[in-house]
Amino acid sequence: MEDVREVSAELHRLAESEPLDPFDTTQLLRRGQRGRRRRKLVGVGGTVVGVAAIAVAASLLPNLVSADSTPGIADQSPKNSQFDPVPGVPGGEAGADQRITKEEATRRCALRYPDEKRPLQGGGPGVRSGHVMLYEVKNGEMFAQCIVPGGDRPKPALVAAAAKDPLPASTANKLRNCSVLAWIDLTDWQVVALDQSKALKQAEVVAISPSGHKVVECRLSGEKGFSGEADGNTTFATLTNLTGSDPVLDPSDKSVRSDMYAGGGGGGGCTNGICTTYGMTGWGRVKSTAATTVRLRIGSGPVYQVPVGQGGWFAYTWTTKTKYKIHDQPKVAAYDKNGKVVKVFGS
Repeated sequence: MEDVREVSAELHRLAESEPLDPFDTTQLLRRGQRGRRRRKLVGVGGTVVGVAAIAVAASLLPNLVSADSTPGIADQSPKNSQFDPVPGVPGGEAGADQRITKEEATRRCALRYPDEKRPLQGGGPGVRSGHVMLYEVKNGEMFAQCIVPGGDRPKPALVAAAAKDPLPASTANKLRNCSVLAWIDLTDWQVVALDQSKALKQAEVVAISPSGHKVVECRLSGEKGFSGEADGNTTFATLTNLTGSDPVLDPSDKSVRSDMYAGGGGGGGCTNGICTTYGMTGWGRVKSTAATTVRLRIGSGPVYQVPVGQGGWFAYTWTTKTKYKIHDQPKVAAYDKNGKVVKVFGS
């Protein structure tokens, strides 16, 4: 029986090794079973007096795509000694953003959370590794989620290091923590956008795989979220196979560099329709090569600005205590070096 499994897995590995059509595009946050990140509302003194409108990423609804009914197989041990191979899953970049079945996602999540017996929500052909799936919750039950693992299980020492320093200062340690979240070795991926907020206690990281074919968005948090929630979130996309389930603003655009964007946040401290706090994180890519910065603001508040980096990528973690009207929406746009708007991403 074991021989049959090995032969079958090898055939699938060979099938997956066929090269993809070489059109490059990069996308961010949610796709497939696009695990929409949960945002904690920002309140005054920890209390949300009134809630402002929530800013939601463009193209967030999943467009289910065909799933590979069988996962690949790890035919070699991870190159990094800090990880162990996950049975039946390719290691490294090959295990990132795999199209898999819900049954395979259930198997992988059971390896990660052996005490969790509830079924996963969702399914269909949109399940992908490195993306968040929620467990079914009945009244009175605790919320729980699983970032569907890739093929690199972090060893206990690596997990302990990430837990001890959940919001590290160095880029290398940020990639370490993202690897622990995704069970995908990201330590040799190239960071192309990064922003961190002391006030929000969050960092947003965008990195490209060694081959240049895949992108990861990783959000790290320095404080505990909801019970059952991981200390951060990851989202992967395959740049050579972007679909409507990825955060591409125009899925029909098959150019080398398409516009991508996902972000979300919320506000509070509202009295009589006037609010005092707002927080938001997001990431994306600007198609225009003239773009140099991305700027954010809400109402008449001050502008927050982040650079547009290599390949058009950007990331932001933003909060403000400027007063604004409860119905105001944050404005997010990319600008060129002369201050001219080249792309509007929000409002």
